[in-house]
Amino acid sequence: MKKRYLALGFVQLLLIFLSGWPRRASWKEIDFGSGAWSSGAQLSLYCLAGWLATIAVAAWFSVIDKRNRSMIVLFLAILLPSIEFFLWFGLTF
Repeated sequence: MKKRYLALGFVQLLLIFLSGWPRRASWKEIDFGSGAWSSGAQLSLYCLAGWLATIAVAAWFSVIDKRNRSMIVLFLAILLPSIEFFLWFGLTF
């Protein structure tokens, strides 16, 4: 059971890294006036959406696992994603 939560935490971390690096590399290619996004920026948005989906999965795990609910919510839905978001913000700019 705990291996599942550890794997979900690693997937969250991997997705946020995969979202930050292409976005940082593609800032020069984004034309905000025309709305054209490069493939790297699109990949970054898809990884960010996947990261948000893993937070929803963590919330679902907390619903079905009552014994570990507080640990799941604290680490996989609040603490780790907030740290990862600031990491993503740092990688992006």
